[in-house]
Amino acid sequence: MRRLKTSENIAKLIRLLIAMALISATAIISLTGWGMLNIFSDQVIKMAENESVLIALLLVDHNYDSLISQKNGGDAVIQIEPFEIEKLNQSFSEFLTPLDIVKVKIFTPDSRVVYSTENPLIGKFNHRNERLKRALNGEIDSHIEKKEQVRDLSNELSLNVDVVETYIPIKVHTGKLVGAFELYMDVTKFRDEIHQGALKSLLLLSSVFLFVYLFAFTIVRFGLKRAANAEERLRQRAMIDWLTGILNRGELMSRVEKEFSRSERLKEAGTNVTLGLAILDIDHFKEVNDSYGHQVGDGAIREVAVRIQNQLRTYDILGRYGGEEFLILFPETSVNGVMNAAERIRSCIADKRFLILGQQLDVTISIGISLVSADAKLTEAISLADKALYAAKNKGRNKIELQRQDQGPV
Repeated sequence: MRRLKTSENIAKLIRLLIAMALISATAIISLTGWGMLNIFSDQVIKMAENESVLIALLLVDHNYDSLISQKNGGDAVIQIEPFEIEKLNQSFSEFLTPLDIVKVKIFTPDSRVVYSTENPLIGKFNHRNERLKRALNGEIDSHIEKKEQVRDLSNELSLNVDVVETYIPIKVHTGKLVGAFELYMDVTKFRDEIHQGALKSLLLLSSVFLFVYLFAFTIVRFGLKRAANAEERLRQRAMIDWLTGILNRGELMSRVEKEFSRSERLKEAGTNVTLGLAILDIDHFKEVNDSYGHQVGDGAIREVAVRIQNQLRTYDILGRYGGEEFLILFPETSVNGVMNAAERIRSCIADKRFLILGQQLDVTISIGISLVSADAKLTEAISLADKALYAAKNKGRNKIELQRQDQGPV
């Protein structure tokens, strides 16, 4: 399974965070919008219902003398003479039209209509109206209802109207209940106010969410990048040799093993390749440390690593194998190829003096090379290279020796 790079992990995590933010923001804003719409509706409806009750009470009080009359026995009753109906119609029309009142009815205690802005209703009974019954029992009843059609005081027809229907009891000064007053107030215009209020609040909330999410996203992204950089630094430290900047032994051996496995798969697929493995050792390195100190010795190791790296192909694998030892794997190479590369490395080190901390040094290396087939084991290739390295040192150092698989030194 391919190991995901840190950048890919970060990108996936950021995409996941964005998706989660969008889903959560959409859900929160949708639910909040629905809640705000209900809250606005409830508040506006409650205000409209209270306003309707106040208007009804004011109308009854204002027209008290026109509505209440005294019988011969002294009892007060609601009584409206026919000649007064037109006068009331005109009065109500002038007073109530600006307030969006569309209908007024006045009832006697037996549910009979004694006055209505709709004249055909006068004289009719409304015994089945439960809300009217509550008003005739002394209760105030005001609720919003949707009407398919309503005629206003000017006899104009309106469709799909929201109406606050209010019933209040009519009482004389002694407290006796003598009838009920019904009032229809058109509150359809509040629909737009409700929607606009909810929309403005929703836009404000969305802006706040957008700012918060963008701010949080920026902080999280910054934190993730810092974490990714820290992880990358740790990864580099785990695979890079601290002194030379090339692969350390652990990462070196891991990559070399992968290359051996790849070559084996190529052979199974019908492509036979050979691999060259070189072990390089700085000659008489202990004398450098003893004569110039370990800082100069470390500088020499760094310079050797740089010069080796400059002579390799991009896909050759170089790492620090030990203290002053290096290992190189030459994938898909030949005898001439690996020997030519080794000679370039040997000569670029031996032919140009080192200048380390003001000290000039003559440095040479010995190189042992093994050339193996794709089915060879890594341990076998290393063992052959070790033998070749010992042979190079025994021949006076600053030499290159090669051993092939199942063959002696070349």
